[in-house]
Amino acid sequence: MKAHATAVLLGALLALTVVPSAVANPHRLDDSLSHTVPPNVQMQWLPVVRSQARSAAMEAWVTVNIRIDTRDWVGRSGRVYMVLSRDEASPIEAVWTTQGRLQAGRLVSGERALVYAGVLRGATLEDQMQVRLRSQADWQGASRRLNFHFEFDAD
Repeated sequence: MKAHATAVLLGALLALTVVPSAVANPHRLDDSLSHTVPPNVQMQWLPVVRSQARSAAMEAWVTVNIRIDTRDWVGRSGRVYMVLSRDEASPIEAVWTTQGRLQAGRLVSGERALVYAGVLRGATLEDQMQVRLRSQADWQGASRRLNFHFEFDAD
């Protein structure tokens, strides 16, 4: 009996290692009706504090009115991620709060962060974000476009 129980347990463990893990299958969502207020922001130098071993950095604050078209996914369960494309010139950190429909969070260029999980109940997903953008002192150029977008992973 003991040998049979060991064989069953070993078989169950082997089955667990063979089961493929869930693979993300992101679908880009249309957020073309989202917009920032003001439409353009300028990075400002942060004050240097001698008592802290922090290098010089720049930051900007912007309000983003989010409007994501989810009509193709109404009634489906899954996760919505905000994605910030990789910025080769200077990594950007975004930290945001929301009014509650989407989740607050943080991401760095080249990453994605969860902003919604559950069933998509309507044709749009809307919220307003207060976003702090931060960069190191190597931020270059008077004008740069940050490429945020949203992706949906269906369950």
